[in-house]
Amino acid sequence: MKRDQFNLYSAFAIVAFSLIMACANTQHLVGKWKEIGKAATIEFWEDFTFKAVDNQKMAVKGKYTLSEHRNVKFEIFRQGSSSEIVNGRYSVQDDILTFTSADGKEIQRYRRKK
Repeated sequence: MKRDQFNLYSAFAIVAFSLIMACANTQHLVGKWKEIGKAATIEFWEDFTFKAVDNQKMAVKGKYTLSEHRNVKFEIFRQGSSSEIVNGRYSVQDDILTFTSADGKEIQRYRRKK
């Protein structure tokens, strides 16, 4: 019986820690960012939604999900068609946000707008 309780407590602790880390990481992303050397912007909100505007001023909206090891999944909503899923990795260092595509071939760097 005690082993089962320990396993239950361990599982709860792992889930709670994961949620705390996701919320803490969200705080690093929340705000507006501008791509370095370009016109593109991306803005993240605490409710796990985002809006991105590319260099041609085309805007998209969607949801983002953060997971372990700084993985991010974007679900991009397009009017009149099904959503698009984009996976990658991210890192935040000071006021620089870096996204790397899942295959590692594309890297985008953004600076936090003040």
